[in-house]
Amino acid sequence: MSGLSVGMFLFLVSVGMSLIFGVTRIVNLAHGSFYMVGAYLMVTLVEVLPDRPWAFWLALLLAATVDREMLGALGVNVAALYTQVFAFGSWLAGLGGALAAPTIAVALGMDGDVLTTAFVVVVIGGLGSFGGSFISALLVGLLQSFGILVFPAVSIVLLFALMAVVLVVRPWGLLGRPEQ
Repeated sequence: MSGLSVGMFLFLVSVGMSLIFGVTRIVNLAHGSFYMVGAYLMVTLVEVLPDRPWAFWLALLLAATVDREMLGALGVNVAALYTQVFAFGSWLAGLGGALAAPTIAVALGMDGDVLTTAFVVVVIGGLGSFGGSFISALLVGLLQSFGILVFPAVSIVLLFALMAVVLVVRPWGLLGRPEQ
């Protein structure tokens, strides 16, 4: 179950990254930061809002939305379609962080960890492939959970070993297409 939940958080982050890359052909290296901001906003909002059953859902909605609205304040100035795609992809990262916040340690530096893992997920699945991101996120989530349980000292190596095997067999990823 842990591997599946980690996989789904990774899917939200990586599918946003894959979407941005698929449309703009830009690898968004700030994606992990949007995940981290979403997690921090979620923790903050849960503390501030009253202790009611609806408060979690409101905090989840606000954390992901405020994270997306920050893009306007950052002065993202590109074509309208690119802006919308970037905003939606970043919203997915913020949503992933907000959903993960109750189950992980929210701390500085978590953006780099999730960025690295999400990038590996996107590469394994195939750049720009949503289905590939889904399958890859599940594989990586299960592999990470299995690795931590059975081989904690080398669990991170398993992730990169899987990526290396996929890149040797299919350099464009599991469901990606070769560049023309």
